[in-house]
Amino acid sequence: MNKQLELFYLNKFKESFSNFPHGNIFPDEKPDFLIKDANEIVGVEITGFYRETASKTQRPLQQREGLRNRIIALAKSIYDGKELPSVYVTIQFDLNFYCGKSEVQRIAERFADLTEQSLSNLAEGKVWKIYDIQLKGVHSLSVEKREWQKSDWTAPLVSFLPTANPQQIQEILDEKNILCEVYRKKCNKIWLVIIMDRFKSSSFSLIPEMVSEHFYTHNFDSAFLFLYDHNHPRKPPILLKKE
Repeated sequence: MNKQLELFYLNKFKESFSNFPHGNIFPDEKPDFLIKDANEIVGVEITGFYRETASKTQRPLQQREGLRNRIIALAKSIYDGKELPSVYVTIQFDLNFYCGKSEVQRIAERFADLTEQSLSNLAEGKVWKIYDIQLKGVHSLSVEKREWQKSDWTAPLVSFLPTANPQQIQEILDEKNILCEVYRKKCNKIWLVIIMDRFKSSSFSLIPEMVSEHFYTHNFDSAFLFLYDHNHPRKPPILLKKE
């Protein structure tokens, strides 16, 4: 997670949490931010919640999602570069779709080409099926005409919405907990903020009551699970109970 995104999440967390510490915010590393006032320094470490972790046989979901987004962005750029009519494009990938870097350009060009071919008959939209597309792991590509709007390309993740569980939270706490002594060399208190982003398919999950009721093991002064949702008022972050 880059520093700009970390700061974005920190500011959203601040907006939703009435007990956010007073003081000036300074970017840092280990922890990510230091909040300083005349009396104390609070360190804040920002980390993400992801539905899946890496395994020996499968890339993590956030990596697969990022690859799809890169291909879509490149395909849109190729299409837009031809100054063609505005369209709304939806591409359905297999959940486990993945390809090498050398294939990204070819796949993006194929998407742009199919979209351009659709322009001859867009009165009711055009849907390309798997046998038309001829790309492994791509189920369909649909194109609709847009009037007086910019083109929009999307690749929704087709899967069930999973439920977060305390073990997933504890694993994140364990991973960050080993750095607590390093963090405390720079601050009086240390917070961990775990971000669940509703707009990232690799992150968003249902949060059952047992997540907030469970007692966790960690050495942070406070640890939170924060659901980043939308721009109107959000629910306050969940303070993770400590054993």
